[in-house]
Amino acid sequence: MSSITSFFDRLSISKKLAFWYGLSLFVMLSLFGYFLYESYHQSIHHNYDRHLRFEAEQLLPHINTSGDTLAIDLSGYSRNAALKSGVEYGTYVRLYNQNGQLIYRSPNFIDVDQPLETEIPNETEEYSFSSQWQDLPARTLFYPIHDSGGTFCGWLEVTGFEWTLHEELNRFRRYLLVLIAISVAFSILGGYWLSRRALTPVASINEAAKSITATDLDKRIPVNYQVKDELTDLAETFNMMLNRLQKGFEREKRFTSDAAHELMTPLSSMRSDAEIMLRKPRSKEEYQETIERMLKEVQKMSEMVHLLLQLSRVESVHRSKPEKVCISRITEAVADQHQESAQAKNISIQTQIDPDLQVRAHGAYIEEVINNLMENAVKYTPEGGQVKLQLQRSSGKAVIHLNDTGIGFEEETKKHLFERFYRANESEVQQQSGSGLGLPLVKAIIELYGGKIRAYSEGEGKGSTFVVELPLADGKEI
Repeated sequence: MSSITSFFDRLSISKKLAFWYGLSLFVMLSLFGYFLYESYHQSIHHNYDRHLRFEAEQLLPHINTSGDTLAIDLSGYSRNAALKSGVEYGTYVRLYNQNGQLIYRSPNFIDVDQPLETEIPNETEEYSFSSQWQDLPARTLFYPIHDSGGTFCGWLEVTGFEWTLHEELNRFRRYLLVLIAISVAFSILGGYWLSRRALTPVASINEAAKSITATDLDKRIPVNYQVKDELTDLAETFNMMLNRLQKGFEREKRFTSDAAHELMTPLSSMRSDAEIMLRKPRSKEEYQETIERMLKEVQKMSEMVHLLLQLSRVESVHRSKPEKVCISRITEAVADQHQESAQAKNISIQTQIDPDLQVRAHGAYIEEVINNLMENAVKYTPEGGQVKLQLQRSSGKAVIHLNDTGIGFEEETKKHLFERFYRANESEVQQQSGSGLGLPLVKAIIELYGGKIRAYSEGEGKGSTFVVELPLADGKEI
């Protein structure tokens, strides 16, 4: 049994489907053929019983039931030849009284060596049965005899041979078996062809999946959108999985490339300073100056690594589930944190914050968004300028408007604002320290929670506006 199971497990899906299809059809056709055969068989017996009943009714007028004696006189019977014929066309008749004693038997019983075994019924009702007599299928009918008053007098036993009918029955059975065998064979072949044809997309999925490697994730499994079935859904699911894998690989490659590229410059500068200082003894002031430059580079690298790690965490699919956070309190707290740096540049910060606005997010990430935007606004706004921060409810969203009177940007700069490591060529931008990762991080966080961010400016020196939209946790509209 285990070897059969092992063999079956090694078969292809199309062969398994064809096998099960053929087996199920074989079972159904066998049951149908069995009931059809039995129905035909019973119909044959029923029809032959009608023939025997006709023979018995033809004999009844020749049976005398008057008085206490049961007798039969067939001198005027027109079918005497049948009572003398053999197994082919003969009819065998016996007459019993009510006590079961044999009164008469037809002449064709004389030449029979094998006795006809019968059992007289207990009930006075018509009774028929089949048996094997003289090596042939025989059918016997017991016909009850009643007198003119309806009193039971005895039994008339009529027996005939069904060999011709059984030949038809055997022929019908052979036809059924052959038809079932042919039908099952064609069903297996047809099922195998249909299953191979239906599973053709699986072969293409298999071939496409084999051709996709970690270095070649651009390929996709072909999808026939004209056919919408389970295999189409499977191919689309595989393609969505490949999209996620490709994005994951691209994130890792981008992180590695960005980190290597951006860290190389400060590391090279630090190495150069260290090599120069080691060439010959230096004064205390020179050592201190060099160490301060190296410390600035280290701080720059730390900030860059922090932002890169933040970007990597935000883009990662493995993160905790967002919770309800009060964006109003976070916005107020971040605005307060930047008051001191703004006052140092004589910049006024005006806030207008609707209370108790909640979004589904991570509090630390929302704080990172507002902090980056406020830091840029204060950094790139000249002394005596103004920064205005608004947080309002609008159409089921929490909307942040951050306006400043800073350096602004041109339309060309706007196209690249949210690209990694991009910094505008304006002198005011280049003079300020920065990694070019703040706005890309802000955009990634906002999109993580289903929000949007937009930037506007009328041109260089005319200030800028950043608009952030995040869905409210309660989804209420005003």
